[in-house]
Amino acid sequence: MSEQEKINIRAKLNEGLKKSYDTLLRRKAALGQDMVIAGDNGQPIVVSASDLLAKREKENNKVN
Repeated sequence: MSEQEKINIRAKLNEGLKKSYDTLLRRKAALGQDMVIAGDNGQPIVVSASDLLAKREKENNKVN
């Protein structure tokens, strides 16, 4: 397997993971559920999926 093929596979995997995470986050937000994420110190934090989705969309709008 060439280096380019490895890069392409990693890119597909990363895109799939991002899509899966986005789907999970949107589903949990629609159901009014929470997400557990790691805080700055690595400790788990429970956050509203709606709040997390809003923050993520705001950050994505800044980048685009």
